[in-house]
Amino acid sequence: MFVKNLLLNNSVSLLFPHFLNLFMDFFCFCILIAKTKNKTMKKKITTLLLIAIAAFGYTQNTFGEIKGQIIDESEKEGIPGVHVYVKIGETKFGGTTDTEGKFKIKPLNPGTYTVNISYLGEIKSQTKDIMVKPNDVILLGVIPVNLTSVLDDVCITSYGGKKLIDPNETGVFTIGAQELKRSAVLRDISKLIQTAAPGVSTNENGDVYVRGARSDAVQYFIDGVKTSGISGIPGAAIQSLSVYTGGVPAQYGDVTGGVIIIETKSYFDLLREERARNYE
Repeated sequence: MFVKNLLLNNSVSLLFPHFLNLFMDFFCFCILIAKTKNKTMKKKITTLLLIAIAAFGYTQNTFGEIKGQIIDESEKEGIPGVHVYVKIGETKFGGTTDTEGKFKIKPLNPGTYTVNISYLGEIKSQTKDIMVKPNDVILLGVIPVNLTSVLDDVCITSYGGKKLIDPNETGVFTIGAQELKRSAVLRDISKLIQTAAPGVSTNENGDVYVRGARSDAVQYFIDGVKTSGISGIPGAAIQSLSVYTGGVPAQYGDVTGGVIIIETKSYFDLLREERARNYE
């Protein structure tokens, strides 16, 4: 139980290799002490052992952490899924906020950091000159951010000609948000894909097959980004699902199987749904 709790702590997990090395050194020292008959040598070995234990105890207190909460500036509610990080050299170190908008960055070496708050790839806020000390927790408190962006007006003019969407196209099948909400298999993404289009089958492992092609011949795109699979996406977060079983557009490359395209809901879509449930 002690080892399990130790590994569940991020900062201690990073120190676990050092802890293991110290344990092995301690074990070797104990053997040396037991086998050594010379009292002077025993004292020296014991002194070295105490120094090693003290050094390990010092390393336990050399890291700090940063905590805080991100809220919507207008809604005054915590925002989940916001990327919060610091840069250590060229490496981004941090994570995403939880369902309440809270975050934690650890373990951090003592020093001065800039906390970056990013949403959908855009930097929304920066908090500079955060001094982290050994064995210290820096509380940034509540940080309000504005997630809305003002865009210029866009005018779309149609001059006729070939339609962008061919109503006779039979190679793509799309399910919208309302149909997804009523689906009985919303929690099983592979089953959802199977019911979305003919010629699609799945196995007990959740692998998807389109018109008999191998499962690795199927390509997946989430919000325009190609991914290796979709097993980690909750059904409630899907805005629309499209399945290409034939006539795949050139933009998706050379595809021998099918293409699965998923568009996820934005934070504001999820917020509106949550409010609607609260009013019911």
